[in-house]
Amino acid sequence: MNTFHLRVYEADDTFVEGEAESVIIPAVDGMYGVKAYHENVVICIEPGIMKYRMKDEEEKEAYLEPGIMRIEDNDVLILVDSATSPDDMEARRLQQEKEDKLEKELHRKSIEDFATAEATLRREAQKLKKK
Repeated sequence: MNTFHLRVYEADDTFVEGEAESVIIPAVDGMYGVKAYHENVVICIEPGIMKYRMKDEEEKEAYLEPGIMRIEDNDVLILVDSATSPDDMEARRLQQEKEDKLEKELHRKSIEDFATAEATLRREAQKLKKK
């Protein structure tokens, strides 16, 4: 099958680079597909799921944040704020749940500590009044 060079760059990292058979991105007016020898064009990317197939591999998916895609002379350059694979999305979701749980526990502990400190201050204030 014919291929083209695909580069997907995030703001601070390379997401994927190599020879690809196809890529489908979420564009302003719907999904936009690319195969080898596509006409030269620049497309705005909307947030959504990108599907891509690297040479001799199974189709993969990634969630893209907004960006642009430039196709020029069988070279596809995709620049996005971020690109996340499904495995990374699940790991990030689990990490976020863990952080949320920790934050709630710290908030609860902070309220308890405040109540303890307040009660201690009241007791000490009462002692001072008696003197």
